[in-house]
Amino acid sequence: MQLIPVDHHIARPIAGKRIFNDAEKEIMHIKLQKGEVVKEHDSPKHVFIFVNSGEVEFTVGDEKHIISKERVLYMEPLERHALKALTDVSILVMKC
Repeated sequence: MQLIPVDHHIARPIAGKRIFNDAEKEIMHIKLQKGEVVKEHDSPKHVFIFVNSGEVEFTVGDEKHIISKERVLYMEPLERHALKALTDVSILVMKC
């Protein structure tokens, strides 16, 4: 067992930290301030987005989705996506 601390306080622009990584899975904690953007990219793995606080707009292909803690976003491998923080936001990204 391992307990991993995750600080959701947002104090600076785009902060990302890998909190778990092995050959098959990866978990990242990303914090964005309102208005910050992550440019379009993809992942070779399945991606799950869990919002801990705030709201973020994901553009997946030609579709825009607003994600908050009430929704989980799932993307297939190699799906192109970009995101914009609508508020200060704390996100966990799981790739597997």
